[in-house]
Amino acid sequence: MKYFALNLTAKAPLSIRADHSPEGADTAKYIPGATLAGSLAAVHRSYDPDNTDDFEKLFIAGLVHYPDLYPATLKDQDMQNEDRVPIYPIPKTAQTCKRHPGFRHIFPGEEDTVEKGERHGVRDSLLDWALFSLVDRGLESLNDQNTVPTSILLTPLQNCKECQTCRNLMDRFSGYYRRDTDSDHMIIADANTRLQTHTGINRDTGTVQEGILYNRRVFAENTRFWGMVKVADELVRTFKDFIEEIGHTGLVRVGTGRTRGMGQVNISVKQMENEQDSPHDFQDRLQKFDDKLSKAVQAFSESEKFPLDSSPFYFALTLHSPVILRDDLLRYRGSINEEALEKLLKQAGLSELPADQFRLLYQSASVRRVTGWNDLWGTPRTNELAIETGSVFLFESQLPQKDVELALFSIESEGIGQRRAEGFGRVCVSDPFHLEGELR
Repeated sequence: MKYFALNLTAKAPLSIRADHSPEGADTAKYIPGATLAGSLAAVHRSYDPDNTDDFEKLFIAGLVHYPDLYPATLKDQDMQNEDRVPIYPIPKTAQTCKRHPGFRHIFPGEEDTVEKGERHGVRDSLLDWALFSLVDRGLESLNDQNTVPTSILLTPLQNCKECQTCRNLMDRFSGYYRRDTDSDHMIIADANTRLQTHTGINRDTGTVQEGILYNRRVFAENTRFWGMVKVADELVRTFKDFIEEIGHTGLVRVGTGRTRGMGQVNISVKQMENEQDSPHDFQDRLQKFDDKLSKAVQAFSESEKFPLDSSPFYFALTLHSPVILRDDLLRYRGSINEEALEKLLKQAGLSELPADQFRLLYQSASVRRVTGWNDLWGTPRTNELAIETGSVFLFESQLPQKDVELALFSIESEGIGQRRAEGFGRVCVSDPFHLEGELR
């Protein structure tokens, strides 16, 4: 498959209904892939209604995987123009100073609005929680032997407690970010939103209904979004020509309130130069994560005089979009445990897999309800449960890296779970963000 960077700019306010918003006042934090696909399908049906073959290939056959579009409005103009550089969701293991949150680096143009030192940085806590789990397991193996104080259990979490700069409490940090390819600095992606007031309409008279006044939070005009589209090789020209024809015509409208002048967007696509990590780069990424965690385990064992068992290989699965997984009884999964991982690896080609080779060491995950409207068929979607974006699952493997890396590479490139053509199921193995143990 070929990979395209899709850039969307709001020309009018956008309202993307949030699943659990009370009274419909809030908006989603991003544009779901299903919403994008439905909007493009509606334009294709009105723009070229007789071309049913292309319509089937673009929207039904699963040859195009439409992404979730994440906010991509950046304060740094140079990074804003890097429209082929990915926007990533921040993992749930990220944390920042509760009083001075945000990435530490100040980009050109921010000097007048951000004082030096106002942001104390962001770090990742996954390796700390990994050590906590290993120490907890080590204490359990002592079988009530009081040779080691139980207070050692909290030692790995000292960095998670207080900010290293001001000693205030640390808090979770969420959102989306872009990494500068040259300097390796990270910058948060903003979503410009505002409240828009509406009046209720009387269905009988078609006039304003007294006593009905409500607010709806919307994305403001000129808010930018970014996503990566996966297109089958035989459909590259068809997809690119279609987007170029309708992207700036004003025909594409996204979200709700379209009959009130909302939702108009401009769309453009550019083929990505580096479509994805090569197998060699992927192997190097896995090795860096495993080496850092293994060295942390060794350093803790030596400094605390408490030996920890080290596995041959560690890796983490970080979700870059919601994932819909079911077990053999068609029940929704709320996490990726050992059973689910082994099933995914077998589907990815690792057929000869001995039992009990993986152990879930730590997870930070949440589940949300997935609803919506199917524009293709004009019917409501079935309510489903998905593991939320940013969820992290850390595994230890008794198999060496070389035995599982090809299957893990397939999982990352192909995705997991259901509705992958609508943006679900995108996963990153050993995300480099987890190596940021210091405040950045």
